[in-house]
Amino acid sequence: MRNYVFEFEQQVAMRLGLNLKELLFLDYVLQFVNSGNMRSKRVEGKYYFRLTYKKIMEDLPILKIKERQIRNMITKLENMHLVERLSELKNEMHLNVDFDALFGNKLPDGFDLSAIGFHDEGNGVLTIDYYDIKKIKIITEYARVRDVDKDLLTNLFYENISNIISPTIFQGFIEDKVFVEEVKDGYVLMSVTNIKYVGKEYGERVKFAVEKSLKSLIDNC
Repeated sequence: MRNYVFEFEQQVAMRLGLNLKELLFLDYVLQFVNSGNMRSKRVEGKYYFRLTYKKIMEDLPILKIKERQIRNMITKLENMHLVERLSELKNEMHLNVDFDALFGNKLPDGFDLSAIGFHDEGNGVLTIDYYDIKKIKIITEYARVRDVDKDLLTNLFYENISNIISPTIFQGFIEDKVFVEEVKDGYVLMSVTNIKYVGKEYGERVKFAVEKSLKSLIDNC
């Protein structure tokens, strides 16, 4: 799979549910903002950039959409919490775009985590869930260790996971690419470089290795 479409990571765009027309529109706004030629309003620390429907249609005829369709697209992006509309007059609007979410640094506010989580097909219990674009949450009853040494837990995890996956997968997707960020009652939050492999392809083995590592810490407390 190609890594980027326009300025955006394709995997992130797909996870957010964006289509090509929406990506082109968002890239158009990004390039316009970066040009420094876009008029804006600052309200409560946020910048809302001025757009007109006429300008969008003139600059992007390849979209082959009219004003009503642009309005519908922007409404959809609003419902996804990727844009926020400050005001709208007859022919113009002011939009704030959540570029942090588009670049994969965070999930949009109000994003439904359960919609993109992984489930244990055996009993339907949510076991591994996206906490953010590049983080996973391991839900486990063993996560009840207070003030645990995160580096120690990470190293124990490396040791346990390396025994149940191939050396190639371990070196390519786990070692120095997966780290424990925090342990809370009921779950472990991990920073992960490649969500697809760590979360989906090897999710159950990752969970097993995390739980085994937690158990060894509990037994030694």
